[in-house]
Amino acid sequence: MSKHILITTSFAALTAFSAPVFADVTADDVWQNWKDLSTSYGQTYSTGSESRSGDTLTLTNVTVDMPNEHGKVSAIIPQIALRETGDGRVEVTMSNSYSIKSQGKNGLEKDLSSTITIDQTGLKITASGDPAAINYDIAGDAIAATMSEFMVDNKPENLNIAVNLTKLAATYAVSPAEVTSVSSTFSAQSLAFNAAGDDPENGGKFAVQGQMNNVAGASTGALPKAMATGELGEMLAQGFSTDASFTYDSGNLNLGSTDPAGTTTNVDSASHGGNLNVSLDSQRISYGGGGKGVTLKLTGTSIPFPEVTAAYDAAEFSLLIPIAKSDEPKDFALKTKLQGLTVSDMLWNMIDPGASLPRDPATLDISLKGKAKPLVDMLAVDQSAMDAPPYELSSVDIDALQLTVAGAEFKGNGALTFDNSKPPMLGGVVPMPTGKLNLSLTGANTLLGKLQALGLVDQQVTMTFGMMAGMLAKPGPTPDSFIAEVEIKEDGKILSNGNPLPF
Repeated sequence: MSKHILITTSFAALTAFSAPVFADVTADDVWQNWKDLSTSYGQTYSTGSESRSGDTLTLTNVTVDMPNEHGKVSAIIPQIALRETGDGRVEVTMSNSYSIKSQGKNGLEKDLSSTITIDQTGLKITASGDPAAINYDIAGDAIAATMSEFMVDNKPENLNIAVNLTKLAATYAVSPAEVTSVSSTFSAQSLAFNAAGDDPENGGKFAVQGQMNNVAGASTGALPKAMATGELGEMLAQGFSTDASFTYDSGNLNLGSTDPAGTTTNVDSASHGGNLNVSLDSQRISYGGGGKGVTLKLTGTSIPFPEVTAAYDAAEFSLLIPIAKSDEPKDFALKTKLQGLTVSDMLWNMIDPGASLPRDPATLDISLKGKAKPLVDMLAVDQSAMDAPPYELSSVDIDALQLTVAGAEFKGNGALTFDNSKPPMLGGVVPMPTGKLNLSLTGANTLLGKLQALGLVDQQVTMTFGMMAGMLAKPGPTPDSFIAEVEIKEDGKILSNGNPLPF
């Protein structure tokens, strides 16, 4: 993680982005802006020398030190030139190659160190705007980050990592204040990565390689002055926030491993794009991601088949949770969706060699939202030591509930509220809710009959299902379908289609 933080933050601190052409900045303004910005990130700058020649300020042996709770990361750049272009802007160029060194300890208190080499081609940074709020534009043909050395307890480890960006374009803008506003954008034609080395857990070897095409990202955030570093809860309490997104148009990934006995496992995947987003402030955390048109293939001597394949049309996951203690209920939301899932006939044939079950694509869709009151500050307490639930649930809206598989489909929606003045009943956590649920089930009897014929379901299960369905639901509009409107009353009574449940 420290390597990624190093590459990202040092690159941001050494770069710059676009703004008004009518304001002027000088090379000294830009250099001072970098030093001021580094302080906000908990970093420090030092140089071997600073010299002026005409319109150019040249810095040599520039060192950026970035301490963290586990150690320190340092970037060492042989030369940076800041040239005033005469139109109120500053053009920044730097050495085509420089190194980043990391030192720290892992979870087992072993000393870790690594060296990453940054190589760049055609990189140009343009600073403009106002000395108090400088904007930066970045363009580059290629940037590569390669780990050239990785050591544990001063012993070299067999681990190689490389990341390559092509046709990079980015912007970075800072508006200083008591809480400094930071915004950025980023795009690249491609982002390729690979890693290979020894697996310390089993003594085998592994290799990972992949690429994403037409990547893009954007972020906004706030950095308070004299912000504490290290503890996320402290940073958020002082006003730190971030809102970031990332997308790509297509990609592929290959994972391979070989254990000491020579057994191999390979996973190949490809996708038609995906996304990732994160929002974080003192009140809530929100994150999510997804992919579309994904294919997977598993091969190797570790499986008893030539190959196993799977694919899905789209996948999505998102979560919103309140994290600050409150006297009032706050919004939460959860969504997970897997649409159009298919697996290879080889897997189907293991349980259904005669293809009696429909092999249509499967879908899972769960979408919930509601309100819950945080009873503690989630980032300030040891959750493992809590002896009571950290949230008080007020309401849940079920916007979507769907499972479609092997010709059967279950669907539902509804809304529930919880009166927390009443004692908890469900699992000893929440009281009995009130509200309605609309449920439907299609094709279940047909599916159970086929599973029984395959010997996968006992006849007693099929009979019990039929009996329960008759008591709890009523026939739907199509053959082999059931519907039920379940209502939970304030007095605790539960009705299904207006009839009390028989238990």
